[in-house]
Amino acid sequence: MEQKQPKTSHYQQLAKIVDDIKQEKLSVKQAMNKIQIKDGPPKPYAKVSRSGAVALFGISKDPIVLYESQWNRLIKTVQSGYITKYMDYNKDRISHGRPRKQNNTNGVDSVVNSSVNVEEVK
Repeated sequence: MEQKQPKTSHYQQLAKIVDDIKQEKLSVKQAMNKIQIKDGPPKPYAKVSRSGAVALFGISKDPIVLYESQWNRLIKTVQSGYITKYMDYNKDRISHGRPRKQNNTNGVDSVVNSSVNVEEVK
């Protein structure tokens, strides 16, 4: 069985390139060709998992993995306008970035249940 090599971080890859330049194994031009500068966040892309689920990458740290019937339900929900209406209704409470974890004095994370019926939002 083939062993997987540990994945190197971007920092480790860059450090190796710098070392190669110092040791004159690479020219600056060759190093620049190895370094890929990305323009903005990666574009979302999908893959089919071994179990047949569809995994969507590039939206968050971890992929969003759903089966076809779940994706279809999600797409119908989005197309119905429910998500947009829900977010508009709760815009004062919705964060635009990754929220920081805030613990209560008892050590339990505070969670606000904010379910709203689409009919209430009209």
